[in-house]
Amino acid sequence: MKMGKTLAEKVTFFKQLSKDNQKSLLLHGTEIQVRAGHTLFYEGEEAKYIYLIRRGQVRLSKMTMDDKKFFLHLKQDDDIVGEFSLFNDMNVSMTADIIVDSTLVRFDIKELEALFTQNGEIAVAFIKLFARNTQATQAKFSDLLLYGKTGAFYSILIRFANSYGVNRKEGILIDMKLTNQDLAHFIGTSRETVNRMLNDLKREQIVKVQRGHIIIMDIQYLKRHLHCGKCPLEICTIS
Repeated sequence: MKMGKTLAEKVTFFKQLSKDNQKSLLLHGTEIQVRAGHTLFYEGEEAKYIYLIRRGQVRLSKMTMDDKKFFLHLKQDDDIVGEFSLFNDMNVSMTADIIVDSTLVRFDIKELEALFTQNGEIAVAFIKLFARNTQATQAKFSDLLLYGKTGAFYSILIRFANSYGVNRKEGILIDMKLTNQDLAHFIGTSRETVNRMLNDLKREQIVKVQRGHIIIMDIQYLKRHLHCGKCPLEICTIS
């Protein structure tokens, strides 16, 4: 449950559409209720549908070469899931898991692509979405490659702060409970490594943990390590 207004209110894909285009898009989909724990699609499957999250959370992940799960994105209200399967005949490149009970609108890919020929504004919006999400994924991998596990950890904390951060007197509270194992999956490392890095930050009074929530007391410290400043906020989120 949300504890307050988030630090950065992201303008989601759906909200960027005009009211008429929102209605037009919804007319081409089917609303479904999906329970937490369900998998929408698996990496390597044939792509049949994409989804609009009306309420809920969907996590996207990939399997590494050594069969470990690597979390890439955590999608939330009004985000699109599966857009990477549009305009091509390739199998899906990620697995999508439902994290909380969710309300989704399911679109048949072929029908959606037919809609694009009738409505250029919706088509352009999807193309921009695809480009933005591709850039966000590349930025995340860039942080991992350039700055190692520590940089990837700092990057994930910043991304969660941008997506779920709430200003508090003592700093930015990430309004979501995250286990060290969760964080380890987001940066492709072990829980023990995250324990060590988090303890280092707590010892330096950069972060603290309160009732299972991480509070970032000095986000500039994390940003300086990553030489932040040029990335648009819209690509520096967890979604």
